[in-house]
Amino acid sequence: MRKRFSLAGDYAGALEAAGNAMREGKVFIYPTDTVYGIGGNALDGKVCERVREIKGRDGKPFSIIVSDFSMLRRYCEVPEDKARYLFRYLPGPYTFLLEKKEDIPACPGSKIGVRVPLHSFIRKVSGDTGLPIIGTSANISGQGSVFSFGKLDAGLVAKADLAIDGGETLFRKESTIVDLVGMKVLRDGAGEFRF
Repeated sequence: MRKRFSLAGDYAGALEAAGNAMREGKVFIYPTDTVYGIGGNALDGKVCERVREIKGRDGKPFSIIVSDFSMLRRYCEVPEDKARYLFRYLPGPYTFLLEKKEDIPACPGSKIGVRVPLHSFIRKVSGDTGLPIIGTSANISGQGSVFSFGKLDAGLVAKADLAIDGGETLFRKESTIVDLVGMKVLRDGAGEFRF
């Protein structure tokens, strides 16, 4: 299996390789609208543990990336009074915390962080496979987020099964984190948000 793909050079090949990685329990590095991420199938416990090991991360929950609002509703409780925020701000540079509908290995606990990025490639990977993607930054825990493929840690790339080069990210900043359960902004990031 080819390990590196460029979206500019071989979009179709990158899409096929990322889809196969999701189905086969592999770990891959991918671009989003905000930062580079590392992940795989969020429903596969072994993939989750491998991502934790590669990043040197503790047991904190991961967020998930989904393709669209329909997939978001599959995994999250979306009360009518909260849905308007999702429709207004997604797709976009936001991570929304919602109550979970079912157990997901990537997200222990009652809440789940969910993203629908403003990046068509990673949304298509999720949509084509019908699976949520582990959404965590492609860095060693404690180090800064990465906004360009060339700045990725070489050791991290070596440990992943696949790496997708999407150039520089659109926003070059982390996502804004909004807790729609507690109704508060937890992190100001790339997107402006108002309740």
